[in-house]
This record gives sequence, structure tokens and C-alpha cells, in this order.
Amino acid sequence: MRKQNLEPLRMNLQLFAENPIKDNASDSKAENEPDNVPEDDDTEPETEPEDDKPNLAEENASLKVQLAKMKKAMDKATSDTARYKKQLREKQSAEEIALQEKAEKEAEREEAYQKLLKENTVTKYEKNFLALGYSEELATKAANAQYDGDTEELFKIQQDFQSALLKQKEAEWAKSRPNPQAGNGEGDDMDAFLKGFGA
Repeated sequence: MRKQNLEPLRMNLQLFAENPIKDNASDSKAENEPDNVPEDDDTEPETEPEDDKPNLAEENASLKVQLAKMKKAMDKATSDTARYKKQLREKQSAEEIALQEKAEKEAEREEAYQKLLKENTVTKYEKNFLALGYSEELATKAANAQYDGDTEELFKIQQDFQSALLKQKEAEWAKSRPNPQAGNGEGDDMDAFLKGFGA
């Protein structure tokens, strides 16, 4: 028969301090096992040889070295990022300046083109109005109003032109009209209409 060992388990403190994961596993194993479970006398507690165990101080030192290396790499990456951002900003500002100058030149060119286009179109309209009999001043005003799309001004100019044209035609008709003969004329010449009545 087997002997039951009711004595509490002995703990290896060095094992506990060096490998907490293993100890937690053994603790949870011990917690899961009931207290009255018999143990074999033949089995000895498993212990690792001390030569294979890493020294806590050495492990701590190697972790500090790795942490220092990582911090140095992180600082270098941060400074590189800042340098690249600065270069990008400088490059962008130069590009933005070039784009702004290009936009200004393009705006000047577009303004000059629109001015020439307006002058050309207004000149064509002006010739058409002059052909209709407009005065030079009215033709210029009418051509500008037509180019700008100001129909109210254009109709006002056309009304002025129509009034001036009507007055001109009346003046021409008055000049070309013979003087009317009065019935009390000094000569024998009697009006043919009145002669027809035999007076």
C-alpha cells in the first residue's frame, strides 16, 4: 500500500522567483487538486538544475539593453519623420508658390483674352449698327449693350435711334416739299382745282 503524506508541500522559493508562469501553473494545479489526494513516495518534486536557469540579474540587464535599443530606434524614427515632414513642407511651399504664380499668369492671360474677345465682338456689332444707320456714338453704345446682354439699354438706344430717324425723315420731307400755293396769289395762275369749278 501507498503511504499518504499529509505534510504541506515544500516550495522552492528560487524557482518561484525566477519563473512565475511555471509557479502559477503549479499553484493552479495544486489548487485544482484536493488536499487529501495521496502522493507517491517514489516521485520526487521536479526541479531544474541551477546551471540551466537564467540568472534574474542577467535577464534584467538584457531587457534593459533591448529597451534602450528600442528607445534609440524609436527616437531615430521620430527624428527622421520630423525631417521628412520639414522637407515635404519646404517642397510643398515651393510648389504652392509656383502654382500661385502660374495661376496669376493664367488669370492675366485669360483677362487679356476676354478683353480682346470683347473688343472684337463689339467691333462686329458696331459695324452692323452703323450699317443700319446708327450714329457712331449710338452704334458703340448699342454694341456694348448687346455684348453685355443688357436688353433694356439696347431697346432704349433703339427707341432713341427710331425717334432721331423719324425726325430726320420729317426734316428731309419738309425740305423736299414744294411751297404751298395760296389762293390769293399775285399771278393769273389759278389753281387747277379751282379752275375746274369755273369761277
